[in-house]
Amino acid sequence: MSNRDVIRELEGVFKDRLITEPHILALYSRDASSEVGMMPMALVYPESMNEIVTLVKLAINYGFKLLPVGSSTSLSGNATPKLGNTVIVAMERMNKIIEVSDVDWVARVQPGIKVDDLNLELAGYGLQWPVDPASSKTATVGGVINNGGGGMRGTKFGPAAYWVLGLEVVIGTGDVIRVGCRTVKCREGYNLLQLFIGSEGTLGITTEATLRLAPLPESFVGLMARFRNAESLVNAVISVRRARLWPMVTEFIDDRTAKVLGLEGYYYLWLGVDTYGGSESQILTKLNDAISSSNGEVVGTASTWQEFSKILEPRRLLYSASLKAAFNDYGNDVFVAFEDVAVPMGKLPEA
Repeated sequence: MSNRDVIRELEGVFKDRLITEPHILALYSRDASSEVGMMPMALVYPESMNEIVTLVKLAINYGFKLLPVGSSTSLSGNATPKLGNTVIVAMERMNKIIEVSDVDWVARVQPGIKVDDLNLELAGYGLQWPVDPASSKTATVGGVINNGGGGMRGTKFGPAAYWVLGLEVVIGTGDVIRVGCRTVKCREGYNLLQLFIGSEGTLGITTEATLRLAPLPESFVGLMARFRNAESLVNAVISVRRARLWPMVTEFIDDRTAKVLGLEGYYYLWLGVDTYGGSESQILTKLNDAISSSNGEVVGTASTWQEFSKILEPRRLLYSASLKAAFNDYGNDVFVAFEDVAVPMGKLPEA
């Protein structure tokens, strides 16, 4: 069957939610990585699980490929079509919150909802989904889950895998399966949930996620500090750990990166601690002690997450600033690779 025949079949299902204009399809030939893929055959915007089931069965019958995408903010190239006969499945219209339980601390959501939009709604319940990628303004919950994402609160809350209780997925046969369960303890059968998390859409298309939530902190203490060398910065982090503080945010950049971001040429550290029970002054004292004992200088403080977000903004802009610097130095054809590096906290001085 020709591409024209496939387009006709897709039009019967998606109507005006089918896109074939080349200038729009070109935007979906790559994600936020530097990898450039093939031009997709078409783009569709499903609005229900049933439409995705129909789409998968059409793909089986007519032999085209499917690539589900959220906001295409991935830095690893997995939202980039590798074959020309690919239909992009843009999940952004499946963006509803189905349920929030302030007793079970659970939310059921569609995959296209953006992380920040979800947390804005959850704040009204005194709850949060504490997965915080740097691209949280645009990143979708489904994209974060399928990339096995984490974020800047990872030193305390860990990756998305811990904060997902269950998934509804349309698999490659067109069947709908549900993995995981609503409760913390779930021992029925194999742990297929963790197999799907981080599978990058290769095992199926997620149509609903059941998320574990956490309470919002009663208060917050955050600071931004700078150091003249990496050793002093790392020593400060180690001191914070030994003081038995558990920051939800521990982020740092080197002096070269600081200059790219328009900061002075120091090593910068951001620490954010959520508190439950009015211990802000004690925590701030311990943080200041850790900074000063490591020859650092506090250059900003925050008493709310909103205030901390403002002083953390340079870290969120790291990706775009790095691309700009690379393009200015080497031209538009430069390939910029971004990788996650993980080491135990105790090994930071050797890293």
